[in-house]
Amino acid sequence: MGEFDLSIFNLSPMPMWIQDFSAVKKIFQQWINEGVQDLEQYLLEDPERLQACLLVIKTIQVNQSTLDLYEAADLEEILASFSRMHAEKISLEKVHFFMALWNNAPQYICPSINYTCKGKQIDTQLRASFMPGYEDSWERLLLTTENISDYQNARRFAESLFIHSPTALWVKDYSAIKILFTELQNQGIQDLALYLQQNPSFLSRCFQSIRSIDVNQALLNLFKARDKQNFYQNVTSLFNENNNQYFKDELLYLWQGHQHLERDCEYITLDAHPLHVREQLMIFPNAHQTWDTVQIAYTDFTARKQFENYLKYISHHDELTQLFNRNFFNAEVKRLQNEAVLPISCIYLDINGLKNINDIKGHHYGDLLLKRFAHILRKATANTAYSVSRIGGDEFVILMPHATATLAYQLLEQIQSYIHQENQKPNRTIIQVSAGVGCTDSEPDLENLIRLTDLEMYEQKNQYYQNFHS
Repeated sequence: MGEFDLSIFNLSPMPMWIQDFSAVKKIFQQWINEGVQDLEQYLLEDPERLQACLLVIKTIQVNQSTLDLYEAADLEEILASFSRMHAEKISLEKVHFFMALWNNAPQYICPSINYTCKGKQIDTQLRASFMPGYEDSWERLLLTTENISDYQNARRFAESLFIHSPTALWVKDYSAIKILFTELQNQGIQDLALYLQQNPSFLSRCFQSIRSIDVNQALLNLFKARDKQNFYQNVTSLFNENNNQYFKDELLYLWQGHQHLERDCEYITLDAHPLHVREQLMIFPNAHQTWDTVQIAYTDFTARKQFENYLKYISHHDELTQLFNRNFFNAEVKRLQNEAVLPISCIYLDINGLKNINDIKGHHYGDLLLKRFAHILRKATANTAYSVSRIGGDEFVILMPHATATLAYQLLEQIQSYIHQENQKPNRTIIQVSAGVGCTDSEPDLENLIRLTDLEMYEQKNQYYQNFHS
Protein backbone atom coordinates (compact mmCIF):
# COMPACT_ATOMS: atom_id res chain seq x y z
CA MET A 1 0.00 0.00 0.00
CA GLY A 2 2.99 2.24 0.32
CA GLU A 3 3.07 2.81 -3.41
CA PHE A 4 -0.55 3.81 -3.63
CA ASP A 5 -1.43 7.51 -3.33
CA LEU A 6 -4.07 7.48 -0.58
CA SER A 7 -4.72 11.22 -0.86
CA ILE A 8 -6.86 10.72 -4.00
CA PHE A 9 -8.46 7.67 -2.40
CA ASN A 10 -9.41 9.54 0.76
CA LEU A 11 -10.63 12.70 -1.00
CA SER A 12 -12.72 10.94 -3.64
CA PRO A 13 -16.45 11.78 -3.52
CA MET A 14 -17.09 8.21 -4.69
CA PRO A 15 -17.26 5.58 -1.90
CA MET A 16 -14.15 3.41 -2.34
CA TRP A 17 -12.83 0.24 -0.72
CA ILE A 18 -9.48 -1.53 -0.84
CA GLN A 19 -10.01 -5.24 -0.26
CA ASP A 20 -7.98 -8.45 -0.24
CA PHE A 21 -9.57 -11.17 -2.44
CA SER A 22 -6.63 -13.57 -2.30
CA ALA A 23 -8.52 -16.08 -0.15
CA VAL A 24 -11.38 -16.03 -2.67
CA LYS A 25 -8.98 -17.00 -5.43
CA LYS A 26 -7.68 -19.86 -3.28
CA ILE A 27 -11.24 -21.18 -2.80
CA PHE A 28 -11.82 -21.01 -6.54
CA GLN A 29 -8.57 -22.88 -7.18
CA GLN A 30 -9.49 -25.47 -4.56
CA TRP A 31 -12.78 -26.16 -6.37
CA ILE A 32 -10.90 -26.57 -9.61
CA ASN A 33 -8.47 -28.99 -7.94
CA GLU A 34 -11.41 -30.97 -6.56
CA GLY A 35 -12.67 -31.57 -10.09
CA VAL A 36 -14.97 -28.64 -10.85
CA GLN A 37 -14.48 -28.18 -14.57
CA ASP A 38 -16.81 -25.24 -15.18
CA LEU A 39 -16.59 -22.84 -12.25
CA GLU A 40 -19.34 -20.55 -13.56
CA GLN A 41 -21.79 -23.40 -14.11
CA TYR A 42 -20.90 -24.77 -10.67
CA LEU A 43 -21.89 -21.48 -9.02
CA LEU A 44 -24.97 -20.94 -11.19
CA GLU A 45 -26.30 -24.35 -10.15
CA ASP A 46 -26.19 -23.17 -6.52
CA PRO A 47 -25.32 -19.47 -6.08
CA GLU A 48 -25.23 -19.92 -2.29
CA ARG A 49 -21.86 -21.66 -2.74
CA LEU A 50 -20.48 -18.15 -3.08
CA GLN A 51 -21.24 -17.38 0.59
CA ALA A 52 -17.97 -19.05 1.61
CA CYS A 53 -16.10 -16.59 -0.60
CA LEU A 54 -17.81 -13.56 0.92
CA LEU A 55 -16.73 -14.61 4.40
CA VAL A 56 -13.01 -14.61 3.55
CA ILE A 57 -12.86 -11.18 1.90
CA LYS A 58 -10.67 -8.82 3.93
CA THR A 59 -11.33 -5.09 3.86
CA ILE A 60 -8.06 -3.17 4.16
CA GLN A 61 -9.34 0.39 4.03
CA VAL A 62 -12.34 2.54 3.09
CA ASN A 63 -12.49 6.26 2.39
CA GLN A 64 -14.59 8.93 4.06
CA SER A 65 -17.26 8.79 1.37
CA THR A 66 -17.78 5.11 2.20
CA LEU A 67 -18.15 5.93 5.91
CA ASP A 68 -20.71 8.60 5.02
CA LEU A 69 -22.65 6.27 2.72
CA TYR A 70 -22.85 3.50 5.31
CA GLU A 71 -23.48 5.91 8.21
CA ALA A 72 -20.42 4.60 10.06
CA ALA A 73 -17.86 6.27 12.29
CA ASP A 74 -15.01 4.04 11.13
CA LEU A 75 -14.16 0.85 9.27
CA GLU A 76 -14.57 -1.28 12.40
CA GLU A 77 -18.24 -0.26 12.62
CA ILE A 78 -18.77 -1.26 9.00
CA LEU A 79 -17.06 -4.62 9.51
CA ALA A 80 -19.15 -5.26 12.63
CA SER A 81 -22.33 -4.92 10.55
CA PHE A 82 -20.87 -6.60 7.47
CA SER A 83 -23.05 -9.72 7.77
CA ARG A 84 -26.19 -7.55 7.72
CA MET A 85 -24.92 -5.62 4.73
CA HIS A 86 -24.72 -8.89 2.78
CA ALA A 87 -27.90 -10.46 4.13
CA GLU A 88 -29.58 -10.92 0.77
CA LYS A 89 -29.37 -14.16 -1.16
CA ILE A 90 -26.62 -14.49 -3.70
CA SER A 91 -27.86 -13.02 -6.97
CA LEU A 92 -26.92 -14.19 -10.44
CA GLU A 93 -25.39 -10.76 -11.00
CA LYS A 94 -23.02 -11.37 -8.08
CA VAL A 95 -22.03 -14.76 -9.54
CA HIS A 96 -21.25 -13.05 -12.86
CA PHE A 97 -19.27 -10.40 -10.94
CA PHE A 98 -17.00 -12.99 -9.35
CA MET A 99 -16.66 -14.89 -12.63
CA ALA A 100 -15.54 -11.67 -14.30
CA LEU A 101 -12.76 -11.50 -11.71
CA TRP A 102 -11.81 -15.10 -12.42
CA ASN A 103 -11.81 -14.54 -16.18
CA ASN A 104 -9.62 -11.40 -15.93
CA ALA A 105 -12.25 -9.06 -17.37
CA PRO A 106 -10.99 -5.45 -17.51
CA GLN A 107 -13.79 -4.21 -15.24
CA TYR A 108 -16.37 -5.85 -13.03
CA ILE A 109 -19.81 -4.34 -12.37
CA CYS A 110 -22.56 -5.67 -10.13
CA PRO A 111 -25.76 -4.19 -8.65
CA SER A 112 -26.22 -5.01 -4.99
CA ILE A 113 -28.45 -4.29 -2.01
CA ASN A 114 -26.59 -3.23 1.16
CA TYR A 115 -27.57 -1.83 4.54
CA THR A 116 -26.04 1.04 6.42
CA CYS A 117 -24.85 0.59 9.98
CA LYS A 118 -28.14 2.16 11.09
CA GLY A 119 -30.15 -0.41 9.14
CA LYS A 120 -31.13 1.73 6.14
CA GLN A 121 -31.36 -0.17 2.87
CA ILE A 122 -29.30 1.25 0.01
CA ASP A 123 -28.95 0.16 -3.60
CA THR A 124 -25.38 0.19 -4.83
CA GLN A 125 -23.56 -0.55 -8.03
CA LEU A 126 -20.22 -2.19 -7.47
CA ARG A 127 -17.31 -1.56 -9.83
CA ALA A 128 -13.98 -3.22 -9.23
CA SER A 129 -10.53 -3.69 -10.70
CA PHE A 130 -7.30 -5.10 -9.35
CA MET A 131 -4.63 -2.61 -8.41
CA PRO A 132 -1.45 -2.69 -10.48
CA GLY A 133 0.82 -5.52 -9.45
CA TYR A 134 -1.92 -7.53 -7.74
CA GLU A 135 -3.61 -9.02 -10.77
CA ASP A 136 -2.32 -12.53 -10.02
CA SER A 137 -2.49 -12.59 -6.24
CA TRP A 138 -5.82 -10.74 -5.87
CA GLU A 139 -4.44 -9.18 -2.69
CA ARG A 140 -5.58 -5.66 -3.57
CA LEU A 141 -8.91 -4.94 -5.24
CA LEU A 142 -10.13 -1.36 -5.63
CA LEU A 143 -13.92 -1.33 -5.26
CA THR A 144 -16.36 1.56 -5.68
CA THR A 145 -19.90 1.46 -4.34
CA GLU A 146 -22.01 4.00 -6.18
CA ASN A 147 -25.30 4.84 -4.45
CA ILE A 148 -28.05 4.22 -7.04
CA SER A 149 -30.93 4.11 -4.57
CA ASP A 150 -32.83 6.98 -6.19
CA TYR A 151 -32.55 5.32 -9.59
CA GLN A 152 -33.53 1.89 -8.28
CA ASN A 153 -36.46 3.28 -6.27
CA ALA A 154 -37.71 5.08 -9.36
CA ARG A 155 -37.30 1.88 -11.37
CA ARG A 156 -39.16 -0.16 -8.74
CA PHE A 157 -41.94 2.40 -8.67
CA ALA A 158 -42.24 2.27 -12.45
CA GLU A 159 -42.20 -1.53 -12.37
CA SER A 160 -44.87 -1.54 -9.68
CA LEU A 161 -47.06 0.76 -11.76
CA PHE A 162 -46.59 -1.59 -14.72
CA ILE A 163 -47.13 -4.83 -12.84
CA HIS A 164 -50.15 -3.69 -10.81
CA SER A 165 -51.75 -1.41 -13.39
CA PRO A 166 -55.44 -2.23 -13.97
CA THR A 167 -54.77 -1.52 -17.66
CA ALA A 168 -53.45 -4.44 -19.71
CA LEU A 169 -49.92 -3.53 -20.84
CA TRP A 170 -47.43 -5.19 -23.18
CA VAL A 171 -43.93 -3.75 -23.66
CA LYS A 172 -42.08 -4.76 -26.83
CA ASP A 173 -38.82 -4.05 -28.62
CA TYR A 174 -39.36 -2.82 -32.20
CA SER A 175 -35.71 -1.90 -32.81
CA ALA A 176 -35.30 -4.63 -35.46
CA ILE A 177 -38.24 -3.15 -37.39
CA LYS A 178 -36.59 0.26 -37.18
CA ILE A 179 -33.45 -1.24 -38.73
CA LEU A 180 -35.47 -2.91 -41.50
CA PHE A 181 -37.21 0.39 -42.26
CA THR A 182 -33.85 2.17 -42.45
CA GLU A 183 -32.60 -0.44 -44.90
CA LEU A 184 -35.64 0.10 -47.13
CA GLN A 185 -35.23 3.87 -46.99
CA ASN A 186 -31.57 3.52 -47.94
CA GLN A 187 -32.71 1.50 -50.94
CA GLY A 188 -34.93 4.39 -52.00
CA ILE A 189 -38.26 2.77 -50.99
CA GLN A 190 -40.85 5.47 -50.34
CA ASP A 191 -44.19 3.67 -50.68
CA LEU A 192 -44.29 0.95 -48.01
CA ALA A 193 -47.85 -0.09 -48.91
CA LEU A 194 -46.75 -0.85 -52.48
CA TYR A 195 -43.62 -2.61 -51.22
CA LEU A 196 -45.72 -4.84 -48.91
CA GLN A 197 -48.02 -5.65 -51.80
CA GLN A 198 -45.03 -6.70 -53.92
CA ASN A 199 -43.14 -8.37 -51.03
CA PRO A 200 -45.74 -9.93 -48.67
CA SER A 201 -43.03 -11.89 -46.84
CA PHE A 202 -41.69 -8.61 -45.44
CA LEU A 203 -44.77 -8.39 -43.20
CA SER A 204 -43.96 -11.75 -41.62
CA ARG A 205 -40.30 -10.79 -41.33
CA CYS A 206 -41.21 -7.67 -39.36
CA PHE A 207 -43.65 -9.56 -37.13
CA GLN A 208 -41.07 -12.21 -36.25
CA SER A 209 -38.44 -9.56 -35.46
CA ILE A 210 -40.44 -8.10 -32.57
CA ARG A 211 -39.07 -9.00 -29.14
CA SER A 212 -41.40 -9.10 -26.17
CA ILE A 213 -39.95 -7.38 -23.10
CA ASP A 214 -42.73 -7.91 -20.57
CA VAL A 215 -46.47 -8.21 -19.99
CA ASN A 216 -48.33 -7.34 -16.82
CA GLN A 217 -50.89 -9.33 -14.87
CA ALA A 218 -53.82 -7.36 -16.26
CA LEU A 219 -52.87 -8.45 -19.78
CA LEU A 220 -52.59 -12.09 -18.71
CA ASN A 221 -56.04 -11.81 -17.16
CA LEU A 222 -57.42 -10.13 -20.28
CA PHE A 223 -56.26 -12.92 -22.58
CA LYS A 224 -57.12 -15.65 -20.02
CA ALA A 225 -53.51 -16.82 -19.67
CA ARG A 226 -52.45 -18.72 -16.55
CA ASP A 227 -49.02 -17.11 -16.48
CA LYS A 228 -46.42 -15.53 -18.74
CA GLN A 229 -45.15 -18.87 -19.99
CA ASN A 230 -48.67 -19.93 -20.95
CA PHE A 231 -49.18 -16.58 -22.71
CA TYR A 232 -45.97 -16.70 -24.74
CA GLN A 233 -46.49 -20.34 -25.71
CA ASN A 234 -49.89 -19.53 -27.18
CA VAL A 235 -49.42 -15.95 -28.33
CA THR A 236 -49.89 -16.77 -32.02
CA SER A 237 -53.27 -18.38 -31.33
CA LEU A 238 -54.58 -15.19 -29.70
CA PHE A 239 -54.89 -13.40 -33.01
CA ASN A 240 -57.56 -14.05 -35.61
CA GLU A 241 -57.37 -13.57 -39.36
CA ASN A 242 -57.65 -9.79 -38.89
CA ASN A 243 -54.23 -9.64 -37.26
CA ASN A 244 -52.24 -9.40 -40.50
CA GLN A 245 -54.26 -6.36 -41.51
CA TYR A 246 -53.87 -4.82 -38.05
CA PHE A 247 -50.11 -5.30 -38.17
CA LYS A 248 -49.90 -3.99 -41.73
CA ASP A 249 -51.77 -0.83 -40.69
CA GLU A 250 -49.42 -0.51 -37.72
CA LEU A 251 -46.32 -0.70 -39.92
CA LEU A 252 -47.71 1.88 -42.35
CA TYR A 253 -48.43 4.21 -39.45
CA LEU A 254 -44.90 3.84 -38.04
CA TRP A 255 -43.43 4.27 -41.52
CA GLN A 256 -45.09 7.68 -41.68
CA GLY A 257 -43.17 8.78 -38.58
CA HIS A 258 -45.94 8.52 -35.97
CA GLN A 259 -45.06 7.49 -32.43
CA HIS A 260 -48.61 6.95 -31.18
CA LEU A 261 -51.45 4.85 -32.58
CA GLU A 262 -55.00 4.27 -31.33
CA ARG A 263 -57.45 1.83 -32.90
CA ASP A 264 -60.09 -0.79 -32.17
CA CYS A 265 -59.05 -4.42 -32.64
CA GLU A 266 -60.53 -7.87 -32.21
CA TYR A 267 -58.49 -10.76 -30.85
CA ILE A 268 -59.18 -14.22 -29.42
CA THR A 269 -58.60 -15.21 -25.78
CA LEU A 270 -56.90 -18.47 -24.84
CA ASP A 271 -60.31 -19.93 -23.99
CA ALA A 272 -61.43 -19.13 -27.56
CA HIS A 273 -63.70 -16.15 -26.85
CA PRO A 274 -63.70 -12.99 -28.97
CA LEU A 275 -62.02 -10.00 -27.36
CA HIS A 276 -62.70 -6.42 -28.46
CA VAL A 277 -60.12 -3.91 -27.27
CA ARG A 278 -59.08 -0.31 -27.72
CA GLU A 279 -55.39 -0.62 -28.55
CA GLN A 280 -53.01 2.28 -27.83
CA LEU A 281 -49.45 1.91 -29.11
CA MET A 282 -46.81 4.37 -27.92
CA ILE A 283 -43.07 4.55 -28.54
CA PHE A 284 -41.46 5.77 -25.32
CA PRO A 285 -39.99 9.29 -25.65
CA ASN A 286 -36.44 8.08 -25.00
CA ALA A 287 -36.85 5.41 -27.70
CA HIS A 288 -37.97 7.55 -30.64
CA GLN A 289 -34.67 6.95 -32.41
CA THR A 290 -34.30 3.23 -31.66
CA TRP A 291 -37.88 1.95 -31.11
CA ASP A 292 -36.49 -0.40 -28.47
CA THR A 293 -39.27 0.38 -25.98
CA VAL A 294 -42.82 0.29 -27.31
CA GLN A 295 -45.78 0.02 -24.94
CA ILE A 296 -49.19 -1.21 -26.05
CA ALA A 297 -52.17 -0.68 -23.76
CA TYR A 298 -55.36 -2.70 -24.21
CA THR A 299 -58.74 -1.45 -22.96
CA ASP A 300 -61.41 -4.13 -23.01
CA PHE A 301 -64.77 -3.06 -24.42
CA THR A 302 -66.07 -6.55 -25.26
CA ALA A 303 -69.14 -6.13 -23.05
CA ARG A 304 -69.98 -2.84 -24.72
CA LYS A 305 -69.45 -4.37 -28.15
CA GLN A 306 -71.70 -7.28 -27.29
CA PHE A 307 -74.39 -4.88 -26.09
CA GLU A 308 -74.04 -2.82 -29.28
CA ASN A 309 -74.36 -6.02 -31.33
CA TYR A 310 -77.42 -6.98 -29.32
CA LEU A 311 -79.03 -3.58 -29.92
CA LYS A 312 -78.20 -3.86 -33.62
CA TYR A 313 -79.64 -7.36 -33.70
CA ILE A 314 -82.95 -6.46 -32.07
CA SER A 315 -83.26 -3.37 -34.28
CA HIS A 316 -82.95 -5.56 -37.37
CA HIS A 317 -84.77 -8.71 -36.27
CA ASP A 318 -88.33 -9.67 -35.54
CA GLU A 319 -88.69 -10.68 -31.91
CA LEU A 320 -91.12 -13.56 -32.50
CA THR A 321 -89.61 -15.29 -35.54
CA GLN A 322 -85.97 -14.02 -35.29
CA LEU A 323 -86.15 -13.26 -39.01
CA PHE A 324 -85.14 -9.83 -40.28
CA ASN A 325 -87.72 -7.10 -39.69
CA ARG A 326 -89.01 -4.20 -41.74
CA ASN A 327 -86.16 -1.90 -40.59
CA PHE A 328 -83.61 -4.26 -42.07
CA PHE A 329 -85.76 -4.87 -45.15
CA ASN A 330 -86.00 -1.16 -45.97
CA ALA A 331 -82.25 -0.67 -45.48
CA GLU A 332 -81.44 -3.75 -47.59
CA VAL A 333 -83.69 -2.56 -50.42
CA LYS A 334 -81.84 0.77 -50.46
CA ARG A 335 -78.46 -0.98 -50.41
CA LEU A 336 -79.31 -3.28 -53.29
CA GLN A 337 -80.83 -0.35 -55.18
CA ASN A 338 -77.73 1.84 -54.68
CA GLU A 339 -75.36 -0.96 -55.64
CA ALA A 340 -77.50 -1.77 -58.72
CA VAL A 341 -77.32 -5.51 -58.02
CA LEU A 342 -78.56 -7.44 -61.05
CA PRO A 343 -80.15 -9.80 -61.68
CA ILE A 344 -82.31 -9.74 -58.59
CA SER A 345 -85.40 -11.67 -57.57
CA CYS A 346 -87.86 -11.51 -54.71
CA ILE A 347 -90.56 -13.74 -53.31
CA TYR A 348 -93.47 -12.16 -51.48
CA LEU A 349 -95.33 -14.55 -49.13
CA ASP A 350 -98.43 -14.20 -47.00
CA ILE A 351 -99.87 -16.75 -44.58
CA ASN A 352 -103.50 -17.44 -45.41
CA GLY A 353 -106.06 -17.45 -42.62
CA LEU A 354 -103.77 -16.25 -39.82
CA LYS A 355 -106.41 -13.84 -38.49
CA ASN A 356 -108.99 -16.62 -38.26
CA ILE A 357 -106.53 -18.82 -36.37
CA ASN A 358 -105.87 -16.00 -33.89
CA ASP A 359 -109.59 -15.28 -33.48
CA ILE A 360 -110.68 -18.90 -33.12
CA LYS A 361 -107.75 -20.70 -31.46
CA GLY A 362 -105.96 -17.77 -29.90
CA HIS A 363 -102.79 -15.81 -30.59
CA HIS A 364 -100.64 -18.52 -29.04
CA TYR A 365 -101.53 -20.87 -31.92
CA GLY A 366 -100.98 -18.07 -34.41
CA ASP A 367 -97.53 -17.37 -32.96
CA LEU A 368 -96.59 -21.06 -33.12
CA LEU A 369 -97.60 -21.15 -36.77
CA LEU A 370 -95.49 -18.07 -37.53
CA LYS A 371 -92.47 -19.66 -35.86
CA ARG A 372 -92.95 -22.89 -37.81
CA PHE A 373 -93.16 -20.98 -41.09
CA ALA A 374 -90.10 -18.90 -40.18
CA HIS A 375 -88.17 -22.11 -39.57
CA ILE A 376 -89.17 -23.35 -43.04
CA LEU A 377 -87.95 -20.12 -44.65
CA ARG A 378 -84.64 -20.25 -42.79
CA LYS A 379 -84.17 -23.87 -43.81
CA ALA A 380 -84.92 -23.12 -47.46
CA THR A 381 -82.49 -20.18 -47.63
CA ALA A 382 -79.67 -21.67 -45.56
CA ASN A 383 -76.18 -21.19 -47.03
CA THR A 384 -77.37 -18.52 -49.46
CA ALA A 385 -76.92 -14.76 -49.72
CA TYR A 386 -80.70 -14.30 -49.56
CA SER A 387 -82.43 -12.38 -46.76
CA VAL A 388 -85.79 -13.29 -45.25
CA SER A 389 -87.77 -10.48 -43.61
CA ARG A 390 -91.08 -10.42 -41.77
CA ILE A 391 -92.43 -7.05 -42.85
CA GLY A 392 -95.96 -7.36 -41.43
CA GLY A 393 -98.10 -9.59 -39.25
CA ASP A 394 -98.38 -12.35 -41.84
CA GLU A 395 -96.21 -10.98 -44.66
CA PHE A 396 -92.70 -12.13 -45.56
CA VAL A 397 -90.30 -11.11 -48.32
CA ILE A 398 -87.23 -12.97 -49.57
CA LEU A 399 -84.72 -10.76 -51.37
CA MET A 400 -82.47 -12.74 -53.72
CA PRO A 401 -79.49 -10.75 -55.08
CA HIS A 402 -77.87 -12.18 -58.23
CA ALA A 403 -80.71 -14.71 -58.61
CA THR A 404 -82.61 -15.38 -61.82
CA ALA A 405 -86.34 -16.14 -62.13
CA THR A 406 -85.49 -19.83 -62.44
CA LEU A 407 -83.74 -19.79 -59.07
CA ALA A 408 -86.63 -17.89 -57.51
CA TYR A 409 -89.22 -20.39 -58.68
CA GLN A 410 -86.99 -23.28 -57.58
CA LEU A 411 -86.76 -21.71 -54.11
CA LEU A 412 -90.55 -21.24 -53.95
CA GLU A 413 -91.01 -24.85 -54.95
CA GLN A 414 -88.63 -25.91 -52.17
CA ILE A 415 -90.56 -23.81 -49.64
CA GLN A 416 -93.86 -25.37 -50.74
CA SER A 417 -92.30 -28.82 -50.39
CA TYR A 418 -91.18 -28.05 -46.83
CA ILE A 419 -94.66 -26.71 -46.03
CA HIS A 420 -96.21 -29.95 -47.30
CA GLN A 421 -93.84 -32.00 -45.13
CA GLU A 422 -94.65 -29.83 -42.10
CA ASN A 423 -98.37 -30.19 -42.65
CA GLN A 424 -98.08 -33.99 -42.55
CA LYS A 425 -97.06 -33.89 -38.91
CA PRO A 426 -99.88 -34.76 -36.45
CA ASN A 427 -101.62 -32.20 -34.28
CA ARG A 428 -100.30 -29.23 -36.24
CA THR A 429 -102.23 -26.25 -37.59
CA ILE A 430 -102.11 -26.37 -41.38
CA ILE A 431 -99.85 -23.78 -43.00
CA GLN A 432 -101.16 -22.24 -46.21
CA VAL A 433 -99.51 -19.37 -48.03
CA SER A 434 -99.99 -17.13 -51.04
CA ALA A 435 -96.90 -16.12 -52.97
CA GLY A 436 -95.72 -13.78 -55.68
CA VAL A 437 -92.42 -14.02 -57.55
CA GLY A 438 -90.63 -11.15 -59.25
CA CYS A 439 -87.33 -10.97 -61.10
CA THR A 440 -85.42 -8.46 -63.20
CA ASP A 441 -82.04 -8.15 -64.82
CA SER A 442 -82.62 -4.58 -65.95
CA GLU A 443 -85.26 -2.91 -63.74
CA PRO A 444 -83.51 -0.01 -61.95
CA ASP A 445 -86.38 0.43 -59.46
CA LEU A 446 -86.29 -2.41 -56.95
CA GLU A 447 -89.16 -0.94 -54.93
CA ASN A 448 -91.38 -1.09 -58.00
CA LEU A 449 -90.41 -4.75 -58.55
CA ILE A 450 -91.41 -5.52 -54.95
CA ARG A 451 -94.71 -3.67 -55.42
CA LEU A 452 -95.54 -5.73 -58.53
CA THR A 453 -94.60 -8.94 -56.72
CA ASP A 454 -96.84 -7.92 -53.82
CA LEU A 455 -99.77 -7.44 -56.26
CA GLU A 456 -99.18 -10.93 -57.68
CA MET A 457 -99.25 -12.37 -54.16
CA TYR A 458 -102.52 -10.56 -53.39
CA GLU A 459 -104.15 -12.03 -56.49
CA GLN A 460 -103.39 -15.48 -55.09
CA LYS A 461 -104.63 -14.46 -51.66
CA ASN A 462 -107.92 -13.13 -53.05
CA GLN A 463 -108.37 -16.37 -54.97
CA TYR A 464 -107.78 -18.31 -51.73
CA TYR A 465 -110.47 -16.39 -49.84
CA GLN A 466 -112.96 -16.63 -52.72
CA ASN A 467 -112.50 -20.40 -52.72
CA PHE A 468 -112.62 -20.47 -48.92
CA HIS A 469 -116.02 -18.73 -48.77
CA SER A 470 -117.54 -20.48 -51.77
